[in-house]
Amino acid sequence: MNSPFGTQKQAGGRRTMSSGASNAILLLPALSLCMIFIFVPAMLAISGSLYSYGLTSPTRDFVGLGNYIKLVQDSIFWVSLKNNLIIVFGSIVLQIGIGCVLAAILDRGITFGSTFFRTIIFMPVIVSAVAVAVVWLIILDPNIGMLNKIVQSVGLTPPSLGWLGDPKISIWIVLGVAAWQQTGFMMVLILAGLQGVPQERYEAAALDGARGLRAFWYITLPSIRNILIVAVLITTIGGFKVFDFVFVLTKGGPANATQVLGTYTYLQAFTLGNLGYANAIAVVLLLIAVLIGWLQLKVSRQA
Repeated sequence: MNSPFGTQKQAGGRRTMSSGASNAILLLPALSLCMIFIFVPAMLAISGSLYSYGLTSPTRDFVGLGNYIKLVQDSIFWVSLKNNLIIVFGSIVLQIGIGCVLAAILDRGITFGSTFFRTIIFMPVIVSAVAVAVVWLIILDPNIGMLNKIVQSVGLTPPSLGWLGDPKISIWIVLGVAAWQQTGFMMVLILAGLQGVPQERYEAAALDGARGLRAFWYITLPSIRNILIVAVLITTIGGFKVFDFVFVLTKGGPANATQVLGTYTYLQAFTLGNLGYANAIAVVLLLIAVLIGWLQLKVSRQA
């Protein structure tokens, strides 16, 4: 004869098993999508990087780590990686820096029309990156572009090779266009964090003489630390996976001055037909993404 306690234990065990099965069923669609669109392509890229083959090649020659050895010796690969790092660190400074300033102004400085200004600043974010790049391509055009006329109107001389034709400044122009579109998103993200800071902290700091920039440095920034970590992570990932702006504006030129890992992968795969080598570049991008994710988890746990 089963005791009521034993019955309750069995019922509790059945509830636990039922709950675990339900959780597994709920997770199954997401896990399936991750498997199909992330894990399987990643495994195919890793295996493909060990071979030498092209788009129309009927056979694949096993080269082992040959593509990675070639990668280390490829000067254009290092230029592409350097350009990605320029975009990453430049975006962190511009997008998050300007986003913080705009968010602080909208949170405390502007009391009339804040919704209007917030909408105007955020509007480029909802526009397609390709559309933004096309518009800026017209603005930067040396013949019909508005930027040349503005520069000439203040007595300055535009670049003789054009804004996108000069290898010395073209990557900075691409960085500026990308930052122009994404700064609004950073502003909204940081503004949400600022509006969650209790007013009592500022009142207590004011009693101790901390106002203005001191209050922003000692009260605001520590209070939105986790928001800033997320902002840095999003900006870093965006800087490494950037493709559309570069492809539309310069296609990696002039003379590979704006080549990034994404456009270089495309060049090797679909223009030069080196699919094995392109897979090796993609695997490097994958390892960078994994490293960024690991660093983000480590920092967020310490926050």
